[in-house]
Amino acid sequence: MTHPSLSTRDLTIRFGGHVAVNRVTCDFRPGELTVIVGPNGAGKTTYFNMISGQLVPTEGQVLKDGVDLTRMPASLRARHGVGRAFQLTNLFPRLSVLENIRLAVQAQTGDGRRFFRPVGKFTELTARAERYLEATKLDRVAHLPASALPHGDQRKLEVALLMAMEPDIYMFDEPTAGMSHDHAPDVLELIAEIKHDKSKTVLLVEHKMDVVRRLADRIIVLHNGELIADGAPGEVMDSQLVRDVYLGNAGEMA
Repeated sequence: MTHPSLSTRDLTIRFGGHVAVNRVTCDFRPGELTVIVGPNGAGKTTYFNMISGQLVPTEGQVLKDGVDLTRMPASLRARHGVGRAFQLTNLFPRLSVLENIRLAVQAQTGDGRRFFRPVGKFTELTARAERYLEATKLDRVAHLPASALPHGDQRKLEVALLMAMEPDIYMFDEPTAGMSHDHAPDVLELIAEIKHDKSKTVLLVEHKMDVVRRLADRIIVLHNGELIADGAPGEVMDSQLVRDVYLGNAGEMA
């Protein structure tokens, strides 16, 4: 079996007397897309935030290829290959679509801290950015400000920014949230293409079961901050325990 690219060990966080995530141990491997599900308040996004560095756990560890990331800020984790897209778009609204992606390319190459650079280098960065525009089908709006894009295209731009950072670990938090039925398939197709790269590990928080069925190689289920199921999609969805959890919380599991 492939060695895990990312692991959590007894990951726990408390807010006052409330344990939001309780001793979650899990391995994630290259070439695998894992969907994290659970009813509202289950701890999904909190767990995600500890992996990506938005929250520091009370106890436990986050490891990437054996390197302890637990106390690293999100910016440093990005340099170690952990990339995350958020529910809310995180763009430079006044910059063009191309400029947004070019900044991500510069950050990935380490060239972003250099104010003056050769013209040839600038051209090379632009060419790389244009490749990500083409891959995400945003080349037609390259020179529009990001704020002028419809919500669906802004989400696609977030995926393009993440791809430009060339992470080993891709993390998506409800990637189709707020999107129309017409635009959601475009983003899901981009994630499916990333999934086909067997050197990449993909984690997805999602509550829409049609999205889970379409993308998941594996599902883990959190409930009251604890890991209660982990396995192949069919096996997890057929679990009586999981069904009871969802039905008991008026969730969707059909």
